Amino acid sequence: MSVQAVESKRAYSGYHVRDVPEDDWELAHTGPNTPLGEYFRKRWNPVALSSQVTELPVAVRIMGEDLVVFRDKSGNVGVLHRHCSHRGTSLEYGIPSERGIRCCYHGWLFDIDGRILETPGEPPDSKLKDSFVHGAYPALEYKGLIFTYLGPPDEKPDFPIYGVFELPDNKLVPYSTHTPCNSLQVHENGIDPVHAVLPHGRV
Repeated sequence: MSVQAVESKRAYSGYHVRDVPEDDWELAHTGPNTPLGEYFRKRWNPVALSSQVTELPVAVRIMGEDLVVFRDKSGNVGVLHRHCSHRGTSLEYGIPSERGIRCCYHGWLFDIDGRILETPGEPPDSKLKDSFVHGAYPALEYKGLIFTYLGPPDEKPDFPIYGVFELPDNKLVPYSTHTPCNSLQVHENGIDPVHAVLPHGRV
């Protein structure tokens, strides 16, 4: 038996048991190109409350990606990569236009699908705006929430409408809770019978 194993069985052994195991990359991480991240990206995910997205864009971070959610003046909702593809300015400070959102720095105008509509400052005959698109994801609103699909465009599923969402006289109330942990911990917590009894049983 190692010295550390022996010491870990004694009182005041904090020094000997201080190492924290690393996250399980396969089960706990949802960033781009992670197994769980790619699984979640192939589904519609809520990213904001409809009530949050009014005249100003909203910065969000989901599955390791920094995005901006906005509503243009025609009422269309967009979810774009947060940083302008021109000079990297945050579109969190962008200006919603009649169509799309305009970067506050040089005025580039991006449509909700990522197409570049205008590039002020470029020569009138510039083809720059047609040479690439800004990162964008499909978005839709349902029952007070804004959802987005972050997966491969050709694998986008229909938005799921479950029967319980449409029950007569049933009112759904959208809400948002910040939970500073990974998704595995959220699901594990939900099925933990001892946890449910201890803190929630007293409420």
